[in-house]
Amino acid sequence: MNLPAGGNVTMHNTLVSASHGLNLSEKRLVSMAVAKLSPKAAALPGKPIKISAVDFAKQFGLEPHTAYVQLREAQENLFNRYIRHIEHYGPNDQKIEVVKMRWISSIRYKEGEGEVSIAFAPEIAQFLVQLKKHFTSYQLSKAAALRSTYSWRLFENLERFRETGVWEVDMDRFHTIMETPKSYRANFAQTRRWVVDPALSELAARTNITAEVEPIRRGRKIARLRFTFENASQMNLPL
Repeated sequence: MNLPAGGNVTMHNTLVSASHGLNLSEKRLVSMAVAKLSPKAAALPGKPIKISAVDFAKQFGLEPHTAYVQLREAQENLFNRYIRHIEHYGPNDQKIEVVKMRWISSIRYKEGEGEVSIAFAPEIAQFLVQLKKHFTSYQLSKAAALRSTYSWRLFENLERFRETGVWEVDMDRFHTIMETPKSYRANFAQTRRWVVDPALSELAARTNITAEVEPIRRGRKIARLRFTFENASQMNLPL
């Protein structure tokens, strides 16, 4: 199964706005595997998805040795990574349930050959296949140049709102999506310095998204962020 030119990463919006729990190498590996799925498929593939170090290097513009090391390290921890998202239920959706799911159910690594085979966990099938609405799709090649998970997660969430060019999110949700350190949550200056501004700069430099952020206060506290952007990475791609 070869990665198609300009392969698309397509996920249900619930997954886009969840905590992914991945570092950059793991994010790259998972995204390559997602790009090999057909979002209209009836089910996840019966066989594991293969990713080679050669394809990994080409996709992300890496030297072969660097790609080999990143792929080896990514598969080492990926089995223990999980997605975390929040579901609302009850009258007026006032009750909250925190859901955790593994990304994968199995992983195989061919030592010395630089090849990984992964099988996505069945629990996340609903977010990757049989997608008819409420999904986000972007070209993996557009995100491949990003060197920060903060930039990549911001990219994905802006892509979700490409039609309006506005993403407004409360601070707690933003920290959850970005998986920022706890110390940042009480200090917006740190969040802006180490998360928001570098991510915006990298998106401007490495994608064709130009975005600005407006902190929205509630009293003295920054309660929400409003991102406005234009020239999103590509037009809405039909499935």
